[in-house]
Amino acid sequence: MKRLVKFMAVLVSLVIVTGLLVGCGDKNKLADVFDEETVKQQALDDITVGESGDFDAWKARFAEEVQAGLTQEIYDNYINLLKEKGEFKEFGKCAVVGQEQDGKNYAVAVYMVKHEKGDIKYTIAYDEEMHLIQYVI
Repeated sequence: MKRLVKFMAVLVSLVIVTGLLVGCGDKNKLADVFDEETVKQQALDDITVGESGDFDAWKARFAEEVQAGLTQEIYDNYINLLKEKGEFKEFGKCAVVGQEQDGKNYAVAVYMVKHEKGDIKYTIAYDEEMHLIQYVI
């Protein structure tokens, strides 16, 4: 039960970050500090690392303030979901948008990833230093 509470606390934190990024009006233009192709490629790389089963490598991609809330249990739940979806097939469509919150710029990539038993939609956000601040499926 304690694990579930911890998992839910991290999930709520990620939802709050998502709310901050999405709820900023219609300023969807990617800030000049980001390159759209770089954001797309980094998201591909981070999804690949995430799906690899290497918790430490995946966790290291996140901004320091987010890493504290990431646990092996959370990662294992993600890996179990991937197993349910079956073998990776291909990366699908991607959209990249920008957001600004409190004078800070963020890039958000949304990728569809095809697996043999269904698609997974990833929403991945980066701060200006390209540290992961959001990884939601």
